[in-house]
Amino acid sequence: METVPLKNNKISTKIKNLKFIKPGIKIKKLHIAVALAALALLFLSAFVMSNFLSQHPQEKPKLPSVSIGCDRVVWNGTELEIVASIQNINKPSFNWTVNGKNAGGNQNIRKIFDKGENHLMLTVTFDNKSLTANQTTIVIDSIDGVSVQDSVSSNNQWGFQTVYRGKKYGVKGVRISVDASESSEVNSCGYLSSIALMAGDHTWNALYQGRTIGSGKFNIKEVNEVKITSLDIANSYTAGSTVNARIVVLNTGSTIVKGFDIRTLAVNNNFAFMGDKAKKEFTDHYETDLKPGVSYEIPIGFTIPEKVSGIRPAGKYTITFYLVLNGQVVDKKTVNTEVK
Repeated sequence: METVPLKNNKISTKIKNLKFIKPGIKIKKLHIAVALAALALLFLSAFVMSNFLSQHPQEKPKLPSVSIGCDRVVWNGTELEIVASIQNINKPSFNWTVNGKNAGGNQNIRKIFDKGENHLMLTVTFDNKSLTANQTTIVIDSIDGVSVQDSVSSNNQWGFQTVYRGKKYGVKGVRISVDASESSEVNSCGYLSSIALMAGDHTWNALYQGRTIGSGKFNIKEVNEVKITSLDIANSYTAGSTVNARIVVLNTGSTIVKGFDIRTLAVNNNFAFMGDKAKKEFTDHYETDLKPGVSYEIPIGFTIPEKVSGIRPAGKYTITFYLVLNGQVVDKKTVNTEVK
């Protein structure tokens, strides 16, 4: 995924007593620091800070599982390796069978299968329990019956699925190209998604064993959309410590995004009962030339001061980032952090 560099923006707010890590990062990208310091000043001089413990629901224990992948189609004489995927299993014991015959006791099996249908079963034993997984591998020597289905995958991508005799199989070796670009091979389940594309008409072509098994045209509709895909902020900081964080915005639409806003709302949880007085809100504009599938990274870097006007900027905060495109909120992400 391509990432474009941060562009310069106008600075409308100046903050004293903040020492920035990187001079090249504009103050307007650092409004989290503003919120932490300003909210502390509003309330710490009037109230005694009380502890606020967040309640987190207990996660349900994850059940053990085993998988040996999708049903496959391979060309005659092809050596195929299948690796078992296990989750939440300690000290497993493996037993493979192919067409009812023992085929090994490792986590993987590597084999040239016989022509026709081969029925695989893996039994995993652990803690006096066992789980099984099944898969069918078909070996062929003719392209008859092999085809590709295409359909929309996302706002800016088109998807392709290999099919054998009307059933979805992962046909190993099928390669697909879009708009005469370099072809790519489908995954083990026979699926491939195109790269992010611009709105408009496109063509595709599928090859197997050097012969065309499918081709066609499709249209990507015009969609303006961006999403916050990453928000890296620590759960807690110490006054005087260094903060290095980032926000990543991705163009998930099919048009070029020329700009967007990020509205940041910070709330001091210890004084939320005071309403708007416990909040700070900022809006920043970013001019971009963001193509479909390209991300835009906004770095956040600053040093939290030990004290601001003699007061330690401690407290627990909820910070929400609203992504605004063409005047409308299209995505939001919320984090909780604490300054100790």
